[in-house]
Amino acid sequence: MRFMSPVWRSFPEITASDEAAFASSSSQFSLATLEVTCDPGFPGFALTQRKQHDMWRWAIVSAEGPVVDERWEPTESDAKTTAVGTMRHVIAG
Repeated sequence: MRFMSPVWRSFPEITASDEAAFASSSSQFSLATLEVTCDPGFPGFALTQRKQHDMWRWAIVSAEGPVVDERWEPTESDAKTTAVGTMRHVIAG
């Protein structure tokens, strides 16, 4: 299965109010660092956000709202890579 490169959007770039509300409800820290990406094969989204300088949270959130998985990485890049990989693993089943 071939996947497209994810497009990450910062919280201010989310224009739909219901989508923004859903993303912010899954946030645990500042919305200033919250970014989300979606994949057509996954009914939900992946998010990353910064807790501390060297601590980035990533989470996979289902369309129903619960967090499917979440962990911590030392960099934003690592968090994004792991989040997308986990989302794709869930899609592949």
